[in-house]
Amino acid sequence: MRDCIVSISQKLGLYHSLVKLLTKWENKKMAKRFLKYGLETLVQANKAFESCGAHMFFAFGTLLGAFREKNFIPYDFDLDVGILYSERPENLDEIMASYGFSKKRQFYVKETGRITEDQYEYKGVQIDVFYQFEKDENTMYSYVGRRHETKEWKEANRTDGFPCVIWEYEKSDLQEIEFRGNKFYMPVKAEQWLRTIYGEDFMTPIRDKSAANLPTSPIHYERLFRR
Repeated sequence: MRDCIVSISQKLGLYHSLVKLLTKWENKKMAKRFLKYGLETLVQANKAFESCGAHMFFAFGTLLGAFREKNFIPYDFDLDVGILYSERPENLDEIMASYGFSKKRQFYVKETGRITEDQYEYKGVQIDVFYQFEKDENTMYSYVGRRHETKEWKEANRTDGFPCVIWEYEKSDLQEIEFRGNKFYMPVKAEQWLRTIYGEDFMTPIRDKSAANLPTSPIHYERLFRR
């Protein structure tokens, strides 16, 4: 049924409008779940990574909220964290499951098999785990997938995959912080990271990302696939 609706909407030129409508509806449900279980999800994920010796730290929107609001961003309803790819255990799915998480999807580079992101769900709240790679002695980077330029995700996954960008950051140690009564890690150079990702005015909340003056992020030549 879903594939039929997608096909018809594409033929009528209404696919992007349909995506916007469904996204708005889904966001309402996500907001309720996040308000109730967002912090618990973060705490459980941290315990899971600690159990296997990996250092989980705040990334992207979760890092921005912790740095700027000292809280979650009120209109961001999933969690973004990072770990070093070298610390990712092969049995991560089993470890996460033992702490109450179910696997949603994984992004990877088809040519090399390199895993770039794992997504899990806990009590309806999604947490995205972005892997950090070492470029050189001063620079770390991570992949972030984007929607396909024209194709619905299943077709994109069957064919040429998804575009992505690579964010590069100054290599940074981690510092322990208190966030809503719990201990977590964030990069010592969090301000530099946020400036790189969100621009010089990252301390000014902007709900509409299309209106934000974000730094240019070049599309990378590698394509991501999901499973």
